Amino acid sequence: MLQEKNSLSSTRYSRKDVRSFLVFFEAYLEDSLQNLDGPTVDLARHVVLSGGKRIRPLLCFHCGAQNPNVTNDLLKASTILELVHVATLVHDDMIDQALLRRNSKTIHSFAGDHTAVLLGDALFSYALELATDFPTNRICRIVSKATRLTCSGEIRQNSSRGDASLSLEDYYKFIQDKTGELFKASCQLGALLSGHSEKDIDLVGEFGISLGICYQIYDDLLDTFGRKDKSEKSLGSDFDSGKLTLPLILLLQDVDASNRDIISESINKSVCVDTKLVISKLFDSHFVIPKCLDEFNKHFSNIKLIANSVSDPVLSDYLTGFLSFFSSKITLLNTLKTSNFLALHE
Repeated sequence: MLQEKNSLSSTRYSRKDVRSFLVFFEAYLEDSLQNLDGPTVDLARHVVLSGGKRIRPLLCFHCGAQNPNVTNDLLKASTILELVHVATLVHDDMIDQALLRRNSKTIHSFAGDHTAVLLGDALFSYALELATDFPTNRICRIVSKATRLTCSGEIRQNSSRGDASLSLEDYYKFIQDKTGELFKASCQLGALLSGHSEKDIDLVGEFGISLGICYQIYDDLLDTFGRKDKSEKSLGSDFDSGKLTLPLILLLQDVDASNRDIISESINKSVCVDTKLVISKLFDSHFVIPKCLDEFNKHFSNIKLIANSVSDPVLSDYLTGFLSFFSSKITLLNTLKTSNFLALHE
């Protein structure tokens, strides 16, 4: 079966190749979980195999699929990246006390916080163990650095909960770390394993960083203005837990002192519906969603410029092809309504 996976490659971008890779990836990922210990296996299967967009494996594939001889390495690297990502989700859901992820119960909600912490740690450790299988320690170094920065970004964001003075620059710094660094690692692992030039490895890293920032803006907008019936995870947790994300930061920068005080006092507190209605109307009157979309579009334009700057034309084609997966997300962003903020917090 592993020898057959080399047939996935092609000389140009193909959605069929992408679908084939994902089929093989899911099988490889499931097989890898069997090497975990005892009861950890079932818990890991619950969170790792419950679906998901597999963005990091897809990034790794798109940056490495140009070489027909490295498919098995891409599968292993993609598994490592997904394990790290899922470990962060397990910890995030516990911190945010989210009850739902991908239409399934979160680990902490039925197994407790202690088990959730230990499962996340086990997944992190197993990912790094797999990374040591490669003949170069560069793979392990890239993954370890991305994991460290991801955790650092989360720590800084958690430390800023309830801080109404948080700047836009601070926000971008910690979302670059908490989301962008693992996207960067995914792109660089694919390009490195495929044998691309150091210049292109650096460029795809920049592509991953910018994409991670865009994705986090999308996620923050969805959490603030999304619809519960259109989402597979809990929404509204950022505001309720005191997390300041792009919509609230932009609003706080724009309102007068009295409204700023109202917003500041409501962060991370149980407030009445009337106060939430005031905030919802402020989001609308200060055009927060259009301003957030402007930020998203600015970074998305930068991603496209980076993709076109890559020297290898086939790699550039694959990066451009990956961006087509974002079309449905962009469409969804254009349907968001400020009134949904109130519905999420009733």
